[in-house]
Amino acid sequence: MKLRSIAKAALALSFLVLPCQAQAPRAAHDHFNRANSLYQKGDLEGAIADFTRAIEISSRLDNRGRADDWRNKNGFGGAAANFDKVGVLDPLTAAAYANRGLARYQLRDYEGAISDCNRAIAISPRLPDAYNNRGIARYALKDYDRALSDFDRAISINPRNPEIYNNRGNAHAEREDFDRAIADFERAIALDPRLPVVYYNRGFARRRLRDTDGAMKDFNKTLALDPRFASAYYGRGVVMCDKNELDRAINEFSRAIELDPRFAEVYANRGLVLLRQGKDTEAEQDFERAVTLNPALKTEMEQRIEAVKKWRQTNR
Repeated sequence: MKLRSIAKAALALSFLVLPCQAQAPRAAHDHFNRANSLYQKGDLEGAIADFTRAIEISSRLDNRGRADDWRNKNGFGGAAANFDKVGVLDPLTAAAYANRGLARYQLRDYEGAISDCNRAIAISPRLPDAYNNRGIARYALKDYDRALSDFDRAISINPRNPEIYNNRGNAHAEREDFDRAIADFERAIALDPRLPVVYYNRGFARRRLRDTDGAMKDFNKTLALDPRFASAYYGRGVVMCDKNELDRAINEFSRAIELDPRFAEVYANRGLVLLRQGKDTEAEQDFERAVTLNPALKTEMEQRIEAVKKWRQTNR
């Protein structure tokens, strides 16, 4: 039996760093820069707090507004009646919204991320990174059609960004339009042949077209560019499963886990291979770890487990 894998695409987020000549008050820049630093260090709540403060300082009200109205509308209170009374002094506000949206995305607050990107776009309609990041959040919500629209818009503004083509390729792949997906991945590679994530995603698209040799070449290329790219070992393991080389698949999955111990999909797939081999205790440990790391995998994983158990019953 061929094991159906639980897949994970790799998306590229757009993080904004502003030039120093922007006109917002120095305090706004200080909060913005500190938020960026906190984000890079993984302190997402701290980053959100500083992005929020940067937004507050770099915005102003017109003469009809009140401070509490502005704070409520920008997410600092409960009311939302007077957002049209906010005037924006500087592009820093749009960047702060876009980056705060990224932090919310990382916390799996996808609706909050979309809301922040909407605000960034309202301020700066030609900010491609805001469309890209909104597309990623919509992708996470499985709203692939609107994600595609966002990626299309981002590309129309900046057709030279390979990471956006990568993201659009993933959206096409989710809609099972693998030819368009591969075309986007190849466009990204043409723009920058040194991005390992694009080869990784093209590898999975090729696998879905049953081009396992092409998929393996892409995963190998990913690792040539970045030997610590855990997802590429995962991809190689999936191809080994396709070829029924289960011991080699386990080795690849184990290497991926060494590099990224929180990679839930790898535990799920290694568990399926172990279950296929009759190593039920080890398999159950992997399944428990996978669900602990990502509870959203539970339903799909249970379906895969049931399929393997049925196969075992008919092949005794």
